[in-house]
Amino acid sequence: MNIFKKPAQITAPEVAYRWLREAITSLPWDEEAFLSESAVAEASGTSRTPVREALLRLEAEGLLRRAPHRGAYVPALTESDIDIMMEARRVIEDWAVRKVTETGYSTHKLEEILENQANSLSDNVSFIKHDMSFHKELVAAAGNPLLDNLYDSLRYKQLRMGVGAIIDSDGRSDHVLEEHEAIVKAIQLKNAEVAIKAVHTHLASTLSSLKKTNTQSGRAGI
Repeated sequence: MNIFKKPAQITAPEVAYRWLREAITSLPWDEEAFLSESAVAEASGTSRTPVREALLRLEAEGLLRRAPHRGAYVPALTESDIDIMMEARRVIEDWAVRKVTETGYSTHKLEEILENQANSLSDNVSFIKHDMSFHKELVAAAGNPLLDNLYDSLRYKQLRMGVGAIIDSDGRSDHVLEEHEAIVKAIQLKNAEVAIKAVHTHLASTLSSLKKTNTQSGRAGI
């Protein structure tokens, strides 16, 4: 058996899936508008059959919905969607920040991510991706692979919500950086209660921003 096989080429369904997932999570969308399979196929450099497979995967992940005889569409975010997401984040991040603070976690990686985020203020998508990396590092450092995987499963829904909030919220980026700095400083002080309070403040501000954004409309898509 040859164990030195060349890496498998990315299949057409995977290309379509990655392209559409990235588009859904990083671009403003005309929510509830039906997607054109032919337009997605042309934009992703594939064909309609791989696009259909990609749509099924994205539906299973909750990023798309399908209507019989009409096709797939990006569902509008509801207040309930936002509440459920932020409640899950709070449960996991509460536990994570307490764990890393009490175990003497070094904040070097968080500081590096925070610096990269500060240098990405002019790029909304990059800024939010660094934001997610910050929280991902915090959860991963707590050392529970099961909760880490659960948190990672929220990634693309977080990205979609976060990009919209940054685009529509004037000054939110600066506040995010300040809130992240407060979390890092609390961890450095090894004060779990202050760290948890900093996380609560940050997530409460994020929740408010997301709900404010959710009342706005006028997004365009494929």
